[in-house]
Amino acid sequence: MADMKAFERECEAFFRPLWPGEDKILVFGEGRSDSPDIMLIGEAPGEQETLKRRPFVGKAGKNLDEFLALMGIERESIYVSNVVKIRPTSIGSTGRVRNRAPSKEEIALFLPFLMKEIGLVAPKAIVTLGNVPLKALMGPKAAVGELHGRWHTAGNGSKLFALYHPAAIIYRRELRQVYERDVLALRDSLTIETQK
Repeated sequence: MADMKAFERECEAFFRPLWPGEDKILVFGEGRSDSPDIMLIGEAPGEQETLKRRPFVGKAGKNLDEFLALMGIERESIYVSNVVKIRPTSIGSTGRVRNRAPSKEEIALFLPFLMKEIGLVAPKAIVTLGNVPLKALMGPKAAVGELHGRWHTAGNGSKLFALYHPAAIIYRRELRQVYERDVLALRDSLTIETQK
């Protein structure tokens, strides 16, 4: 736990000066940080996550809770984080601030810290949620449409299972059955894969 606090302080010290005058809130991972069975990695916090300073608490978080229920595991027993720790935003046509996907530059900036976080947490397996974390860990040619629902080996040697992002089934209802099938495949193979 002390290591994670030191990690968060290191992140704050590095990132704070990068956005002078802006109140960029860093949203850190949470959950079991001592070799959990699973470390879930999403792309970046959204509005609700930034307000509550917790990952996956908005609409996508509700879908994540369904995923965990299907898996038969408690959120407290796993570790949940994001590649990018700040909310990437843009201004919409109505003038309102909205979420956007992280840029390549943002991902590259945060990636060394994600790798350090993975090393500290030392999960038995990583589950990526969507393309951003999948590409971050497996390279730019990796695509969730091709790799979802199966086990792979990440660039750092970690066991990795690729899932669609929970938000994807909000916008693409036809993915729900695929997503549920993938989650059940993860559940049924997790123990075997993590004991290899």
